[in-house]
Amino acid sequence: MKKIIGLFVLIAGLLIAVTASSANFAYFEADRNVHIQIVPDDNELIDLRPIQPYAYITDNGMLVIDLSHNNGNWQEGYGEGVSPNSTYVFEEVFGVSNDLWEQTPICMEITYSGGDEVTFFEGDYVPGQTVGSDHLFVTIMPGDVVRIGMIINTTGVSAPDSLDGQIQFYAVAGECES
Repeated sequence: MKKIIGLFVLIAGLLIAVTASSANFAYFEADRNVHIQIVPDDNELIDLRPIQPYAYITDNGMLVIDLSHNNGNWQEGYGEGVSPNSTYVFEEVFGVSNDLWEQTPICMEITYSGGDEVTFFEGDYVPGQTVGSDHLFVTIMPGDVVRIGMIINTTGVSAPDSLDGQIQFYAVAGECES
């Protein structure tokens, strides 16, 4: 008799457990804190690092490329720009790093909205092989820094004109498609 009562209690317990676990979840409420720090371009998870003195981070934290006497790094006696009807190649103007994910590469799209006199390239410049672009895609592996160079072609541009534009950066998870 004790075995039958024990078996009955076990079956009743299992029936209650199955019934309770099949209930539909209806509601949950919780308050949590969120804190997001706004930092300069050179301190963020995907950071933009000035490498050359004509690339710098402003007081409001934005990367600027400035080849003029308005550059905060400019020193008396140094040049104030580039010459007309010339081509300049600057390697490693700034770097883009991936400190966001430990195992995931990112594809960074770099777009320049100024004129076609300024283009960008990845890595070292190789004469006759490196082609600059105003729309560049670079894959950045976790923990790496990709160095971006700049080509300035002032053919047909006269002094005291200036070249102005804006660089946009857009990143997605994964490697860039070739």
